[in-house]
Amino acid sequence: MHSTRIHNVIDQSISFFRCIGIWHGEDMPTIVQLRLKSLYCLYYILFPISFAIGATSTETVDESVFLAEASILTGVSTIRIWMLLWKQKEIMGLLNRICVFSIRNDEDFAFFNDKVEKFVKFAIFFAWAAIVGSLGNTSFPFVGNRKSIIVDIAFPLDWKNSEIGFWFAYIFFVSENVATFLAMAFSVIIWYLLLQCSLRYKILGMEIRSMGRATGGGKVKISKEERCATFYRDLVASIENHLHLRRLIDELDEFLSTLFLLQFATSAFCICGSIYCLAFATSVNFVKRVVHAYALFYSISELFLITYLGNEILLSSGRLTYSLFECEWVEQPNSTNKCIIIFGEYLKQSHEMLIGKLYPLTLETFMRILNSSYSLFNILKNTKH
Repeated sequence: MHSTRIHNVIDQSISFFRCIGIWHGEDMPTIVQLRLKSLYCLYYILFPISFAIGATSTETVDESVFLAEASILTGVSTIRIWMLLWKQKEIMGLLNRICVFSIRNDEDFAFFNDKVEKFVKFAIFFAWAAIVGSLGNTSFPFVGNRKSIIVDIAFPLDWKNSEIGFWFAYIFFVSENVATFLAMAFSVIIWYLLLQCSLRYKILGMEIRSMGRATGGGKVKISKEERCATFYRDLVASIENHLHLRRLIDELDEFLSTLFLLQFATSAFCICGSIYCLAFATSVNFVKRVVHAYALFYSISELFLITYLGNEILLSSGRLTYSLFECEWVEQPNSTNKCIIIFGEYLKQSHEMLIGKLYPLTLETFMRILNSSYSLFNILKNTKH
């Protein structure tokens, strides 16, 4: 029997949140921590507002499209930061109940660890890519003869003609970029939770397949009655684990439903805006084109990851019926086989996460959003011509 735990990288992220004061310990947050959380929220709201005002005041359509897209992306990031700051109890509860459980077999435990480690390597790569992208944004003003921010944000001071105004706007832009890392960190936690749900279904399928079999390395001779009793005990445990896991995933679905619904509603426009800027932007600046390409990559990858992991939950839960068929059910008494038949009928219904009780969290939804973004792109292209 092995016990899983929250991965060290996620634990270190949680410790970092507590170090900077946005999360608190087991006790209630202090007045200082509440004020700091409110300050984080109010300050970051200025970021999408500056993009939105800049989109309405800019002179070119291409820049307006990009700033509107950036305003939507940072608006969604604002929701993530708000949830990270004010939903600590719910997040920690989901992490502890979803990521901490027991695995009986050594092979299943090795399979679980391998999948989690691969995900952690990807998360570290994602973090470094975000840091490099942010450094590129912050170093852009110092490339060339004229100091300028990479996007035409709105700012109370005239940062284009005033040295003092430029430095205030630059500090604002850099600090908001740093605050965006909190939203990205919360995205990684969401992916980690979805991955754990899909892996738990796969582990459950492995345990259902091996019901009644000895988990030790040696071969121990036991009677048929003892094997049947062991099988029935494992069957009851698998049924309880399945019901418990469905409740946990439904709770996670309810917690993330509003965020995912907002992301579904805005992703098509963000992808369309990035493609439009890459195709028709009049700017020949290489760095700006890299920013457009990164915005396109970020919008697609963020949407793809949550739909892919939701699709994995659907597929891994759908395979449980075949795992039940592969177990040693032939030698079991009729009373046990009746339970197996009822359990098998229940397992035929795959676990599909529904966002807003309307949109399934599957790759099919991902393709629909891509098709919608292509349709929007055609409308913008026809308008330009």
